[in-house]
Amino acid sequence: MIDIPPGDHPQGAFLLMEVDMADCLQYMPFYTRDWIASTASFTPAQRGGYITLLAVAWTEGGVPNSYEACSRIAGGITEEDWAVIRKRLVVLDPGTSDERLSHPRLEKERLAASGRYESKCRAVAKAREARRGKSVDSSVSNSVVNIDDNIDNSIDNNIVVNIENNAQPKPKPKPKPNSLKRNYESPNGDSRRCSSTTRPPPVYHITWSASSGFEGITDEDRERWKAAFPSVDTEGLLPRIHDYLLSHPSKQKKRNWPRFLYDWFSRRQEGAAYSGKSSRRNCL
Repeated sequence: MIDIPPGDHPQGAFLLMEVDMADCLQYMPFYTRDWIASTASFTPAQRGGYITLLAVAWTEGGVPNSYEACSRIAGGITEEDWAVIRKRLVVLDPGTSDERLSHPRLEKERLAASGRYESKCRAVAKAREARRGKSVDSSVSNSVVNIDDNIDNSIDNNIVVNIENNAQPKPKPKPKPNSLKRNYESPNGDSRRCSSTTRPPPVYHITWSASSGFEGITDEDRERWKAAFPSVDTEGLLPRIHDYLLSHPSKQKKRNWPRFLYDWFSRRQEGAAYSGKSSRRNCL
């Protein structure tokens, strides 16, 4: 057993070190194949007494080197059975007060288990010392941090107050140039700027008003309409269109009157062509 004094250890972590080594070896390795092979010639009484003595030797570190004591431990075995079992056991610490009997394989496994137990105890003790040192360092560092925080806060407050007193208003940012405006240079070297303003609406030579009707129609327009719409009486259709516009005020808000007239003439041309085809078909 490792002699480590109990301290302020967490519950269950260091209780293992306060228990005797024999109490910690509560189970032992049991190799079933080896056990069956080595006790194949044993009687049931010999096998039962043998396993009982091995279990006691694992827990207590050995059994007494005496037939009477081992017979009581095994529950009463004969001298003949004891002679067979005794051949498997060896004497530990012969000629001393600690003389005892055990099995070589059992002692090897017991020594390995003891080493694992001692390693665990040392690791737990090392972790406890590390936690204890960490708690001391944290308490010291917290006190230092509190002092530094007080000093830093006072200094920061003074700096902030001085900066706010001496602060000047920030200048307004300059407006960004319009991305639609670009500079161009003329062949003469003059710098011209392309404005992003909208273009003026186009001006059409044909106009219309409720009082005057259509104005600005040229002879060139009449010749072009006559060639494009041979089946339409464009001159006779203009008064009808004028009357239509007077009856529909919502249609008067137009600018492209040439296109408006073109649409009217085009629909009439298509209607005349369709009616002509139908009449020829009716004649047939």
